[in-house]
Amino acid sequence: MALVVAGCSRESDADEAPPVGVAIRDLGAASVQRNQVYARRDTGALKLDLFLPQRRTTPTPLIVYVHGGGWDAGGRTLDADLAAPEAQVAQRLLERGYAVATVDYRLSGVAHYPAQVIDVADAVRWLQQRAETWQLDPGRVGLWGASAGGQLVSQLGAVAGDPTKPGGGLSGIRAVVDWFGPTDMSAEAQVAHPQIPDYARRVVTELLGCMPVECPATADSASPIKNISGDEPPFLIQHGTADSLVPIDQSLDFAQELRRRGVTVELHPYEGLEHGFGRGPDNVLIVDTVTAFVENHV
Repeated sequence: MALVVAGCSRESDADEAPPVGVAIRDLGAASVQRNQVYARRDTGALKLDLFLPQRRTTPTPLIVYVHGGGWDAGGRTLDADLAAPEAQVAQRLLERGYAVATVDYRLSGVAHYPAQVIDVADAVRWLQQRAETWQLDPGRVGLWGASAGGQLVSQLGAVAGDPTKPGGGLSGIRAVVDWFGPTDMSAEAQVAHPQIPDYARRVVTELLGCMPVECPATADSASPIKNISGDEPPFLIQHGTADSLVPIDQSLDFAQELRRRGVTVELHPYEGLEHGFGRGPDNVLIVDTVTAFVENHV
């Protein structure tokens, strides 16, 4: 059981990490398998992109990235903005020998929860089932998501040991990286934090198909903090203290509950950073921290 709380003064654990600036084309991958259809729904095909690293002689561990966008927007393209912290992290992981996949999921405008978490779980299983095709290691998988994607990967980590729950029962999950994801959408949380922005209330209601106070069981089922069992893989949680969309209390409370259940968790708050982290000097530390955590656990 471990809880690490670190601010912006924390030194990197990554050895001799290269400077962080702007990622390069294709994030430096040896090859990119784009537009791979992993599932078909009534609403259309769901796709993923798979970035494969250079110089592979053994099966490659895999990191699956899940995009944000309030569950009602956003896309899987990791290399659309090469200055974004997501692109910088992905490139660093590729340099360290990890494959990185980025996946679509049904947005809340076409399907309510739990469609999104089911989709991401199906994408992970699809990749594991085709591990030999791309020389992947299906037993060494990490999940990483930002904002709404942080909620989805946190939920998958929380239910990894329970195949009876939507998206549950994934095998081979070694670690979860949660960037500023909402982890408690319960009715109690809504009442306890009346300062939650109207945007956040709206997108949660669209995701669930109801207001949390109207469907408390549904809201609880979508809240990672309500689904922790103690069987979860290690978690890395990174969150800006000035986040105006997802209050950092969500991550503080989630880390505390993980720790209480005996789960290894690192919590890294970044003083003054807003939702999304931005493109400032703190990105060096953010990238280094993800790299060190992934190399330690995946």
